[in-house]
Amino acid sequence: MGTRTEVKDLRRFLAEAKRRFPEEIVRVKREVDLRFEISAVLVKLDRAHKFPVVIFDKLQAASGKPSAFPLLSNLFASRNLCALALDSSVARVGLDYDLRTQSAKTPLVVAKETAPVKQVVKKGKEVNLFDFPVPLPYHMEGGRTILGSVVTTVDNQAGTTYNCAYQTLRVLEPRKATVGLGEGTHNWERYRERVENTGEGLPVVAWIGHHPAACMGALTRVPIDVDEYSVIGGALGEPLRVTPSETWGEKFLVPADAEIVIEGIIPPKERGRHGLRADYARYYSPETLRPVINVQAITYRRDAVYHDIHLGGRDQDHLGGIPLEGSIYRAVKQAVPTVKNVHLPSSGCSRFHAYVQIKKTSAGQGREAIVAALSVDRRLKHIVVVDEDINIFDDAEVLWAVATRSRWDRDLVVVPNMISTTRDPTAYASSSPELAYHSYTVAKGGIDATMPAPPEPFEIRIKVPDDVMRKVELKDYIRSDTLAKIPLDA
Repeated sequence: MGTRTEVKDLRRFLAEAKRRFPEEIVRVKREVDLRFEISAVLVKLDRAHKFPVVIFDKLQAASGKPSAFPLLSNLFASRNLCALALDSSVARVGLDYDLRTQSAKTPLVVAKETAPVKQVVKKGKEVNLFDFPVPLPYHMEGGRTILGSVVTTVDNQAGTTYNCAYQTLRVLEPRKATVGLGEGTHNWERYRERVENTGEGLPVVAWIGHHPAACMGALTRVPIDVDEYSVIGGALGEPLRVTPSETWGEKFLVPADAEIVIEGIIPPKERGRHGLRADYARYYSPETLRPVINVQAITYRRDAVYHDIHLGGRDQDHLGGIPLEGSIYRAVKQAVPTVKNVHLPSSGCSRFHAYVQIKKTSAGQGREAIVAALSVDRRLKHIVVVDEDINIFDDAEVLWAVATRSRWDRDLVVVPNMISTTRDPTAYASSSPELAYHSYTVAKGGIDATMPAPPEPFEIRIKVPDDVMRKVELKDYIRSDTLAKIPLDA
């Protein structure tokens, strides 16, 4: 899977990851069943607290024939590899992502002849979505769902702006799928405006597989009139290369270095069953009726890799959580300038819980941080604010701070009836079905688990002197092979 080294794409990232961290790239050579077996392997790895990128080489396509595409999953499961993708560190990756996406880079248009994603072109009756190795991940899944699809729309009216979002495609027929356009999202608004203003269908593309920085860039929260191809370039640290689509030419440019591109039209009135499916909260989303996409063309690399997202694990957690950490940090910094870092832990599905680390200089800053964080995203539900000596990447340390530094008659903040997400199982909806998508509410809040600000005294935390900690290496005291055999405490 070679590529020109100057272009950032999935292949370049995998090559760099294999060179730097070979133990975090795993290939499965044996034949694997798309029905549940891939998820079983990934869930077993999750439970063992191991999060490598996994490439499954030998699969059958959804059609039942041998698949021409290997399947790659867990691309975002290792926070270490996410940091590598953004030239960052494990602790700062969310903050550096936010900084990068604020430095937009205008896309670079390249000819079709030089675009890797155009190496194979299929149109009309040649198109068959069932050629892709689309898994059935969990026991009650209502059908085969393409999960790694970045659904993209374009507005050519007031300056060309592209909007990108991870939205699922539930495969119905060889050239038809439902699209998980969430009501209120920018792609939904583009669809609604197109239908209301023209009565015509909406052109869309769904691209699959790219450098992980580009994939995370597609999740940046910006106003609808901001060009997200430029924002993705900021995340990449170089312009996103784009090329004319097969269906609309230069009026709709597609990522030139993606693995796969699906082009189609969402008709104005047709709906399909977007069946029961797993989601980030580790539950099933209910079956809904969603718009459909009629696929016009598919293009891909000759040796394309099908990128799938591992639902309900670290893969999906980091993909959604890391882009949000920087946004929360920026919002909290306006209220509490001494904020140090933010983490969205997997224990809260990287959506519901946020740990905010501050250097406390005055009373009330914990509450200020809670209120500022809750304003960022409707999925956020519980905020825990801790001191700078607490490792926010360790749930046990955060809970220790809650246990020993908070008094809930003084430090617990509860705000009732805040707008929530439909995917919070504890949220409840209003009685108006037509407004249900934005009327789910739940009580939210936070815990100020910080010590009192100086000069008010507090208990002193036990600590081994720093110079001794730096000097002592376990390998000097315990044999390496013995250390390796000690099981992880799950």
